Amino acid sequence: MGLLNKIFGRNSKQREHLPSLWEDDYCQIEIAPRKNIQHIQFTIKQIEEFTEKVRTDYGFTDIFARKDLPFTTLNEELRVDSFEKFLNKKGFKKAQKIYYQGHKVIECSKSTSNAFSLSSFHIFYDGHEEFIKNIWVSISYHTSISHSDKIIETLYELGEGYELVLVDWNTSDLIDLTDKKQIKNYLRSFSN
Repeated sequence: MGLLNKIFGRNSKQREHLPSLWEDDYCQIEIAPRKNIQHIQFTIKQIEEFTEKVRTDYGFTDIFARKDLPFTTLNEELRVDSFEKFLNKKGFKKAQKIYYQGHKVIECSKSTSNAFSLSSFHIFYDGHEEFIKNIWVSISYHTSISHSDKIIETLYELGEGYELVLVDWNTSDLIDLTDKKQIKNYLRSFSN
């Protein structure tokens, strides 16, 4: 029995394969309705200006609090069942459990947060009744070309079919999900 098993009384190898959800990452790499592009661009500009004012040699002296998007995913009435069916069809596996805040395992059936995974790419969403409230992703690195191709195709179809964009609030990147070249370039930045 390994040291972690002795200390925590659980199988650490099993936890490694669970999607990890951190509160600080909630909607930080967000997939949102295309109708928000102008608002997103305006907010990115505000963030960049704010960041310049509060940057020091040791970090930042303040944080920028984003406002909610004017056009929410919930208002688009994207159904949970059709979204899950779409992700299953694309080869993503629905998580039964999520590793939460680095120390707690939660069951998706007892939470509003859910995840679908393909390799080191996780699509999280939370629902409100039968509709999707928010969609965000967690990206590590890509382990194979076939997985990368599936991820690109999935993001592209979300852009084309559901009129969604991806905004990475960490890097101020706005990705048009109807442009495979933008998607590839963005994902490539995680493999370095």
